Amino acid sequence: MVKLWDTSTLSCTFTLNVSEQVHMTRFHPVAENLLVTAEQDKVRVYDILREKEVYSSSPSSSPEMCTTVSWSYDGRLVCAAGKAGEIAITDIRCRSCIGSAKLYSPNKEIHHEWIGVDKIVLAGFKGRDRVYQTVDISDPSHVISSIDLGTGSGTPFVKYDHDTRMMFLYAKGDHGFTYCEVGNEGVLKENWKESCNEVIKGIALLPKTSLDVMSGEVVRLMILHQTSLSPTPFIVPRKSYKDFHADLFPETRGPVPGIDGEGWINGKDGYRELVSLDPSAVRMLAEKKTENGAVSSKVEEPKPEATKPPAVEVELVEENGKHKKILSNLTEGQSAYRNIEGCLAHKDTHYHGLRNVQSVLPQEMDGLQVGRKFGCHLMTDIGGRLAVFDLETPGQNNTPQLEIVNVGSPIVFQWDPFSDKHILAVGGDCAQVKLWDVRDLTTPATLTATLEGHVSKVVLMSYHPAVEGLLATCDSSGVLAVWNTKQHSQMERIEFGSDDLCVAMCWDTTDGYTLYITLKSGKVVSHNFRTKSQKSVELHSEIRMARMGATKDVVVVSGFVGGNNRFLYVLSLCRGSEFALLGKHDLAIGTSLCIPFVDVDRNLVFLAARGESTVLPFELRAVSPHVLPLSSFSCPPVQYAVTLISKTVCNVMDVEIARFYKLCKDSVQRFSLSVPRLKKEYFQDDLFPMTIDLSSPVLSATDWSQGQEYKLRRVDLCPDGVKRFSEVEVVRTSSQHSRIQQEHLKYKSHEAQRDELFNAFAEQIQQNSGPLVQDTMEGCEEDEWSD
Repeated sequence: MVKLWDTSTLSCTFTLNVSEQVHMTRFHPVAENLLVTAEQDKVRVYDILREKEVYSSSPSSSPEMCTTVSWSYDGRLVCAAGKAGEIAITDIRCRSCIGSAKLYSPNKEIHHEWIGVDKIVLAGFKGRDRVYQTVDISDPSHVISSIDLGTGSGTPFVKYDHDTRMMFLYAKGDHGFTYCEVGNEGVLKENWKESCNEVIKGIALLPKTSLDVMSGEVVRLMILHQTSLSPTPFIVPRKSYKDFHADLFPETRGPVPGIDGEGWINGKDGYRELVSLDPSAVRMLAEKKTENGAVSSKVEEPKPEATKPPAVEVELVEENGKHKKILSNLTEGQSAYRNIEGCLAHKDTHYHGLRNVQSVLPQEMDGLQVGRKFGCHLMTDIGGRLAVFDLETPGQNNTPQLEIVNVGSPIVFQWDPFSDKHILAVGGDCAQVKLWDVRDLTTPATLTATLEGHVSKVVLMSYHPAVEGLLATCDSSGVLAVWNTKQHSQMERIEFGSDDLCVAMCWDTTDGYTLYITLKSGKVVSHNFRTKSQKSVELHSEIRMARMGATKDVVVVSGFVGGNNRFLYVLSLCRGSEFALLGKHDLAIGTSLCIPFVDVDRNLVFLAARGESTVLPFELRAVSPHVLPLSSFSCPPVQYAVTLISKTVCNVMDVEIARFYKLCKDSVQRFSLSVPRLKKEYFQDDLFPMTIDLSSPVLSATDWSQGQEYKLRRVDLCPDGVKRFSEVEVVRTSSQHSRIQQEHLKYKSHEAQRDELFNAFAEQIQQNSGPLVQDTMEGCEEDEWSD
């Protein structure tokens, strides 16, 4: 069924019953009341004014499983593409297929746009690569130009502006788009890529008559996100916008159709009248029509908008005799960490030759845990075995490992952050938490205690980062317990019920007494053990899986919401009566959960998903914008698990802000994230604030249970004898622009040069105005001339 809606009255004006499922509809670009549809294996054209079908393709003239269609610029031809990877070009009135080709992999949609009347840009998949190709209708199998934008799961699309020859490539679910120019013979020239803060759901081009031409706006994209629509103008900078720049705005198609649908079907051709975008010409045309009685209403000038969307400026700069386009993106909010870059450490810092690394892990399990001396990962063998390796002996071909045989399959495990005995807590399907003492790799691990109190398998575990011997666990029946691991006793117990399971939890490091819990019902609960108060915020109707963390200003939740849609939620810390959802960020679609690793002092979060090789850093803020995406880092091979190390081991003189370990097929590799800076001889104190000292506990579990004062200690990461960058005296030098301006001020006009030269001559003449040399000489006597 196809319905036509009148947007002015929001009413359905026409309903067309069709026999097949309709995948796409396109109006004729020249003729009136003609509509083409892609219906399964056929392409059909309808005259909506007379409510009848005027064309239906035969199986030989349309691709198999047809899903997309498009008209040529003059409306003579139709291109159709199907999921079999084939395109077909058809002349509707002659009822013949003039060309076809199979250019893409099957079972994927192909989208396309016409470049004029004889060339087509196609967007589809070749394997997992998203490839854009230009073909000529005379030989569709021959590719003129091609652009490969890499692998991805989102369907690729293309948008083209015929007047400016600007093309925009994007894929649904990505965080940006690519801007291209179409050169001669349909050659695609990739210029630059623009990123967006949110996932793109679709892009449309605003009609030319709606552009702000007096501001140099040549194109405006309307970008659809999950919950918003963002206009993105493209503006060409000019010294003055007082006059209309006709070189930027050629005449474009007007709103009047060139011919009626019946005349076009009968073989007649029409052409839409071209109109000027010059506001003065538009005004004169409107006044002329008013005088002739064609228009009775007064044409009002558009009022300036109160707020304009951020513009993407395209500046023309001449370089080596060629014009180069430069992008200037005016974004709201800047981060000092926005240019983060990653680096994989040397292989001598890796741990090679790990045996039987488990690649298929439960979603609740992190897979890799690193303590002060040892690391631990799950092994593939049946029986719940864990492998422990020494962090102080990297670079060996076969890293020594100690196996821990746990009764029951382990689901979660974590190192005690303060125990001198290197205690490893393990929870699993036996409904118990076992504490293992690891001395060294030559001595078998000793089971020191078993914490009992759960009624089902333990699925969540979190040591308090600043309190010694304080462990929170949660089982699959909704029971949350807080343990004193020194006394092997249970101190607190909260039952949420089997209908509202806990899917994530984290401690508030800055407060010390608050635990945040994410429930499957879509709520985040803040529980303060000191005041026994509890508050909640609803995020969604249901959250399938999640992970969370807390910084000094916000709480962040990463989880699945409906299928494979991944979101990042930002909440305020529960301080007094304040506990609310601040915002959310749409992450790319995926099958693995993005696990957050938070930097409490800097308000940074790093997201890493299992089975991928990319780390996504974000800066979080309590004020808008709440989420600032930073530069991502990707390095092969794929990661089975990732863990963040304490920032006190980072090399601050190399501006290293974070250090990670990632578990791979048979090794554990180290990589770092840093911020590029020029003057690395100084301590970059704007990037390294005072850091919470977690080398020793603030309280013991017993003191914590009594509600004693929780006061964090902070340390300065600045090395001794190193000068801070904020203390360096800044010597401001004139920029290149100011130097050019100074040279321009020294330039003198021809009149000034003439006057200066004349004055110099006059001054020299005045200086030499004394008696001439010959006036002082004695001449000959008169009688001497007689001879």
